[in-house]
Amino acid sequence: MMEVHGTRFGTLSFDADDIIQVEDGLLGFPMSRRYIMFPYSDDSSFFWLQSVDEPEISFIVVNPFDFFSDLEFEIADEDAEAIKLQKSEDIEMFTLVTIPEGHPEDMRTNLAGPVVVNTKTRLGRQILLGQYSPRQPLIPKEYKAQAREQAMNEMRKPMMMAV
Repeated sequence: MMEVHGTRFGTLSFDADDIIQVEDGLLGFPMSRRYIMFPYSDDSSFFWLQSVDEPEISFIVVNPFDFFSDLEFEIADEDAEAIKLQKSEDIEMFTLVTIPEGHPEDMRTNLAGPVVVNTKTRLGRQILLGQYSPRQPLIPKEYKAQAREQAMNEMRKPMMMAV
């Protein structure tokens, strides 16, 4: 059992087999090469990606196919070789999410820079897909007001319990 002492979650225990090794790091974070991923909550499509190398770094990520069923992408041979990918069914993909402070209804994800992970080797790599947006909205316009209300209600829950 290993541990990482993060600033956001305190001490997290995990097995060495849980580590996703991203040799080239993520864009803007070249020193963070080892990550663990865990669910945001029990019934959520969101996950946390926590750096083991730099405990103060964590990201919210999603499986983009949960939001965009028509996504199509091809992994370049160089990227497949880097993660030792031999079968397409051994791949997992996630994208980083940005949630603007005070405006959760405007959350977006980086479809242009997804991270692909070989589920057998636990090797990952951020790839570049020029046909997609680095700031793709996750919530369609017609649902933004409803999403904002739900998010605000969720944020109020802990405050109500503390009273």
